[in-house]
Amino acid sequence: MGKSAIFLKEEYRRRMRQYGMTEEKIEETSRIFERNNKHIDVITFVIMLERSGLERRAITEFLKDVGIDDITIINIFGKVDLKKTELTGSKEISNVILEE
Repeated sequence: MGKSAIFLKEEYRRRMRQYGMTEEKIEETSRIFERNNKHIDVITFVIMLERSGLERRAITEFLKDVGIDDITIINIFGKVDLKKTELTGSKEISNVILEE
């Protein structure tokens, strides 16, 4: 099982306000945590923050502040991009084949 990043609900809400998230979006994201027994996988969490209007710079700062290192953050955003591509059904090239 992977590591967990833990933060207090009020700290989360305060930080999201600082980053410019609306109260409506803060409430919405907080309800998602509640529905999921206060746990969300990090990829879903980042996608949720992006959909709520946060820029990657702010998300990166938040993730660093809760103790996630730079390499892990880079990997998280790579997986976020991959998942978003899968969700949109993108027809971008995903394989390169070398034939004889």
